[in-house]
Amino acid sequence: MRLQSIVVVVLIVFAGSGGLAAEERPYLTTKTPITLFSTNDGEYKQLLQVTDEQTTDWELKTKDSFSVIHLGPDHPPIIRTIYDTAPCSIYGTPTMAMSKDGRYALVANHSWRPEIAKKLKLPDGPQTNADLTAELLKQPKMTAQLVNMLSLIDLSTPDFRVVDRVVFDDRPMHVLSHPDGQRFVTGGDKYFYVHRIAQGKLLEVSRNAQPHGLACFWIHPQGHRLIATQGRAPLSGEPATVQWYSIRGDQIKHLSEIKVAPGVPTELLDSSYILRISRDGKLALICQRASGPGVDLSDILVADLTREKPVINSVIKQVSDGSESFAFHPNGRMAVATGLGRVPNCIVVLDIASQPARVLYTLDAKGGAQGIEFTPEGDKLFVGSPDAGRIEVFDVVGDYELRKNQKFLKIGYGHNSLTIGPRYQLRPEN
Repeated sequence: MRLQSIVVVVLIVFAGSGGLAAEERPYLTTKTPITLFSTNDGEYKQLLQVTDEQTTDWELKTKDSFSVIHLGPDHPPIIRTIYDTAPCSIYGTPTMAMSKDGRYALVANHSWRPEIAKKLKLPDGPQTNADLTAELLKQPKMTAQLVNMLSLIDLSTPDFRVVDRVVFDDRPMHVLSHPDGQRFVTGGDKYFYVHRIAQGKLLEVSRNAQPHGLACFWIHPQGHRLIATQGRAPLSGEPATVQWYSIRGDQIKHLSEIKVAPGVPTELLDSSYILRISRDGKLALICQRASGPGVDLSDILVADLTREKPVINSVIKQVSDGSESFAFHPNGRMAVATGLGRVPNCIVVLDIASQPARVLYTLDAKGGAQGIEFTPEGDKLFVGSPDAGRIEVFDVVGDYELRKNQKFLKIGYGHNSLTIGPRYQLRPEN
């Protein structure tokens, strides 16, 4: 009896002294310290109010912003949103870049807009590259919406300061970190650019001409290849193409076009722009169409990247009302696609281990889902919604099951990209 009492006392003391399991804490936790980086397009928030008659209050009121979210095993989420320093756009692949150590984030912005967005009345002041001066580029604020720019943000500073800005004569749709952790690739409509960070500045190490148009792309996990969906512009009515490139040193060179194999019951459509390569590098998932509700259910195309000349050789039929992005679970068997509907909207769980890949089930999600990432351990999935101004959280159970967590992460409105990386740790002085 005395032994049982001792055991009970020990258990109570253990629970009260920090032994509480992470999943029992009254806030969201992750197994290791991580940073989520969300960019938020203010223009999108205003366009949400467009009526069926294509009218709204066209004066832009919501500012571009980015949200930095620190998560860990032993503290509540630490969230801060910074406005009007790094312009961003929802038109493009919904992820940006982060340095390997989590210190720097890179944000791309471009001047392309669909016709409906061109109706917005932007604030007075500089709006395009031509309006900028060397002095304006050094200011803390950057309110211009239509600049072609790459912003470098130092996440180690208390105010998450933009420490460098690079302007382009090109339209940079997307920026990604190379797997080597040292280089960053930006895709425009004329070139692929490679940058490095040196003493808090972006240094261009190469620009590589390409003739295939605006580029949304993903880098192979081995770092030697790049796949891009390209064309004149999304929603332009002109067909998009899928292209395959080599990366050798700092040079990016075109290899071949990736086409739909004969007999595969699908086609590329004009707004097929978002794609992502699996963690093992064997396949890529490609959105057939990135349109919202009111259209036919769209397919997800599967490209076989194990061939010398990759080919789209299978398809997952009628997945959602337009797809926007993908995340691959570390187990190599589950992938998740976001839908682009508003009310209702969804995420779709895919089995990519089966031959062919297939839909397992669909879950409710907030409108316009964009960025999507698993934690490094694969125990949680984060999904950003521009409509709701939040990042939703799904708990992972087993190999294929997701359960929606009622807790979410509040961010700025107009979420358009989500990037995940390690929490930056200051190194002690020697």
